[in-house]
Amino acid sequence: MALNTPIEALLQLANEDSSEKRRELLRAVTDLFMSTETVNEEQSQLFDDVMTRVADDAGTEGRRELSSRIAPVGHAPRGIINKLARDDEIDVAAPVLTESPVLSDDDLVQITETKSQDHLAAVSERKEIATRVTDVLIEHGNSKVLRNVSGNTGAMLSDTGARTLSAKADDDNTIQRNLFRRDDLPPEVALEVQARGDVPEEETGDPNPNTPQGWMIPTIVQEFSKLSGLEPDRVEKMILEERLDIVVIICKSLELTGPEFEKVLRQRTLHTGPQEYDLNSLMLQYNTLPPHAAQRMARFLKVRQTVG
Repeated sequence: MALNTPIEALLQLANEDSSEKRRELLRAVTDLFMSTETVNEEQSQLFDDVMTRVADDAGTEGRRELSSRIAPVGHAPRGIINKLARDDEIDVAAPVLTESPVLSDDDLVQITETKSQDHLAAVSERKEIATRVTDVLIEHGNSKVLRNVSGNTGAMLSDTGARTLSAKADDDNTIQRNLFRRDDLPPEVALEVQARGDVPEEETGDPNPNTPQGWMIPTIVQEFSKLSGLEPDRVEKMILEERLDIVVIICKSLELTGPEFEKVLRQRTLHTGPQEYDLNSLMLQYNTLPPHAAQRMARFLKVRQTVG
């Protein structure tokens, strides 16, 4: 039996007036669509026509169910996807706005410019967001949207967007914390964010309140100077100008975690410019070096300076 025969039969059921019957019809059409592996253009248009005609009368619950089911489907009809994405009920729109690969950047920009903050928040949770979309989210979004964008590593930031978020971070610790942990900021914005430092651990839920705040290079200089007895100026030069294995010793002696050590490397690059090194080998060296061994080496660095 040709695919369009059951479609046409279902169209006849659209004359039913009750919302429950319309939901049943919409569910049946969706079942048929989901069970069809390949859909040509004509068939897709038929599905689109039926879903669009029935969705309005299927009630919020019917549209919500439809949205949840077809949101991740890459060949879902564009008409119904766009209709659901613009639904005033956020429970209906959110699954499509967050997941649907059918929505184009043009669709997302238009929705972001015209719909509610809840719609913007849903868009800001997509796995991948182009810069032109994030720019509009940042321009029109409230604090929740800005926090989502700044913390979403799949949201690409333009220079303008990054600068705007950095300015907002002055009054919002969540945005500051999110930006502090990104590695894709323009250099001048990264320096600005790093200069402010990370937010205090008590605000991030860190269970260790004794850990130095943020592990910025100035903090590391201060802490390692206390540990080793070396002058702060000497420690800073060691971190910024000497071999990376010295940086390994310094950070490990202070018992920084692997991710914190990587953050220090990024901070160092902001001061010294790009450097070529094998990150995997360096991380292996860092992770296999015991803290007590690094602390012995730290004391040796003081002896070496004294002898020198």
